[in-house]
Amino acid sequence: MTAQIIDGKYELVELAGEGGMATVYKGIVRGAAGFSRTVAVKKIKNEFRAIRNYIDMFVEEARVGSDLAHPNIVQVYDFCTDDEGAYYLIMEWVEGLDLGTFIKAYREQGMSTPWPMIVAVGIGSLRGLGAAHERQREDGTVAPVIHRDVSPHNILLGSNGVVKLTDFGLARARDRVYSLTAPGTVKGKLSYLSPEVSLGKQATPQSDLFGMGTVLWEALSGLRLFDARTDLEVFKQIRNCEIRPLGRLRPDLPPELVTAIEKALKKNPDDRYPSARQMAFTLAEILKGATATADAQQALGTTVIEAKKRLLQKAKAGGKVAAMTDAMPTWVGELDKKVTLPPRASVPGVPPRPATPPVPPPVISPTAAIDAAIDAPGGSLDGSIDVEFSAPDLSVDPLPLTTRKKP
Repeated sequence: MTAQIIDGKYELVELAGEGGMATVYKGIVRGAAGFSRTVAVKKIKNEFRAIRNYIDMFVEEARVGSDLAHPNIVQVYDFCTDDEGAYYLIMEWVEGLDLGTFIKAYREQGMSTPWPMIVAVGIGSLRGLGAAHERQREDGTVAPVIHRDVSPHNILLGSNGVVKLTDFGLARARDRVYSLTAPGTVKGKLSYLSPEVSLGKQATPQSDLFGMGTVLWEALSGLRLFDARTDLEVFKQIRNCEIRPLGRLRPDLPPELVTAIEKALKKNPDDRYPSARQMAFTLAEILKGATATADAQQALGTTVIEAKKRLLQKAKAGGKVAAMTDAMPTWVGELDKKVTLPPRASVPGVPPRPATPPVPPPVISPTAAIDAAIDAPGGSLDGSIDVEFSAPDLSVDPLPLTTRKKP
């Protein structure tokens, strides 16, 4: 099969992940004197590329990603299109696993995740969040980017021990001309929403910190923080914000670590950490007392490699494993060029958005809509509010480790 070439320079090598609306390929970009670099190529499926909201979020992911240069954030290299009008996001590639798969590798062995490794993951993720929250415009004014989808599968762990935050498709940048979220819509993975967002309030950096606290709680306990038979019941649990004591589930954890995570999970955003930077500093101080880890990054990389080997062995033995492939988007070096994106991409067959957004329809309070749905007989969200628990249109589910397909 002839290799597919995108934008005259990106060769698609094999399929890496498949989602409802998007596909990720392993790709290679080649240059002079035998230069080559492995990249991840993310593409919206053809049947969805004419739907403006999906294109808008894809363009936003490219715009935000190209503007966030930090060692703990997956770098966006390029954003391009082909002759048929399909859009491609070119990103970094890593040898490693996502945090969700890393946790699963331990759970399937009946083992608890080593807490120093999880703390190291938290520190790296929070540094990436801090860079997004503290983003500045060229004139020096602060223009925060709120991730809004902090979850295990959006935290990548490299075999070199470097932690990367990825998937800013739902991110809210404060310099955006108009919002991509319709009135009355709550976006983000259901189980990682903060109580205030579940009430229809605006997401803030403290909302991301709640998501990070949820990730750490689950990574250490091996359980779901909010778990119920139905999404509606999970929604109620989030709003009540009743947190089970982590120290009882993991008695081996340092008390100060339990306290730090519980602080991030406070119901009132004002009671959480004032910033991701402060939370990262607190975790770093706790990690200093971990005598078992002389070099946290090196130890994390070794642990990721071992976890990956266990998953590969199980896959080869015929076991069913839902894991990342052996390479995913991440840092492979500094970006050589600055990517400049157009303010708005056009979609073939779809009229361009006017420069001045139309007057929005009357806003119905998300809180009132959710309350009405929950209090109604049978407790249904149907017909009252559109809760987008995730970005199924842009997220990518990993392929089994044994699956390798040509594009």
